[in-house]
Amino acid sequence: MNTLVRIQQTFSGASDGYIRIRLSDGQFVNDGIFALILLLFVLFSIMYRRNFRLFLKTVHDFSYVKERQSLFLHTSNNEPFFRNFLIFQTLALSSLFLFSVSRLQGWIRPGISGETALLVLCGLFLILLVYYQFKQLLYFSTGMVFFNKSAYRLWKNGYNAVFALLGVFLYLPVVWLSYLGSYQQVAIWLFIILFIFSRFVIIYKIIRIFYRKGDNLLYMILYLCNQEILPLVFLYEVLVYLYNFIETSTLWH
Repeated sequence: MNTLVRIQQTFSGASDGYIRIRLSDGQFVNDGIFALILLLFVLFSIMYRRNFRLFLKTVHDFSYVKERQSLFLHTSNNEPFFRNFLIFQTLALSSLFLFSVSRLQGWIRPGISGETALLVLCGLFLILLVYYQFKQLLYFSTGMVFFNKSAYRLWKNGYNAVFALLGVFLYLPVVWLSYLGSYQQVAIWLFIILFIFSRFVIIYKIIRIFYRKGDNLLYMILYLCNQEILPLVFLYEVLVYLYNFIETSTLWH
């Protein structure tokens, strides 16, 4: 009888000790990031399989600066939804990357709670979404005022294709930075290279579509500064403001 009591007390104590073990906030945040990346990848795989022709059309819009002639690359009713998903994917992966870099550099405290991490991720996503919509507004206003509708439509398709395909390649630096402990600086530089390459593709498409006369070089330079450089400056200032707000506000600590 005494032996049974001792065994019961032993297991009861072990059970109580196990219950008191709390999963760290950092591990909870890591699991949440992994779940988001996995969910995005599963959704992308489903969308890719069901809209393979639309994916080929996106690649076509990425590489060409003339109206497509192939009947194989026809449009469909699913094209807006598919393209919007790819854009959402790029924004989401960029948000996850910026969040991971912030944790790596110590800009976000290591013991951040899951709720706070979710708020920061949502804030980063909203900032990038506003940046993207702001760029769309700039392109629309400039295209409608200075260029014909066909040229603007061609440019919009090309820009959205570049932005959408960027998200496909962002899986590598995001997963690398989040789960590979070594050579994290390589992942950061890979993200920077992909972003710079996408900007060069966009500038190249702008020149090929809109630049026609040699005496318009000054206008082209002013256009590039207005459309490509100033929005990045605004985005940087907003991110700095968000960082300062997180550091000074008591809601995040």
